[in-house]
Amino acid sequence: MASTQQAETVEVGRNPWSVVVHHPRWRTLELRWLPGGMTDADFKETLELFATLGEQHTPQFMIIDAIEFRHEFGPGVAEWRDEKIIPRYNTAGVEKFAFLVGEGFPGTVESGGQPGVEGPASFPTGWFATRERAYQWLAG
Repeated sequence: MASTQQAETVEVGRNPWSVVVHHPRWRTLELRWLPGGMTDADFKETLELFATLGEQHTPQFMIIDAIEFRHEFGPGVAEWRDEKIIPRYNTAGVEKFAFLVGEGFPGTVESGGQPGVEGPASFPTGWFATRERAYQWLAG
């Protein structure tokens, strides 16, 4: 018999740069970046994994915990994400997307930023300095 904690949070994917956990009770899929270096190809592989798991679990909400994220994108990576990944999140039925970026990051809700639809997304994205505020927004 699974414990309550296991039932509430289940690891569903992992690679050297990230862990993906599913929060079934909250219909949320979360990618947690791990510390360490990566290439643009590693970044893309990780987002492909997250998109595939999103298609499998069809979460209402997605979170990327980017507090440990240190990679600088090369040319064309943001465009690749808009073209290849965001449409998959749309298809999975995502209703809200949150980035957890920590204190001092510009544009967070805590510093006055507002969630909004970005690029080809059919859902709003919010940038947050605290996990609590991100959860409040997702649940609201």
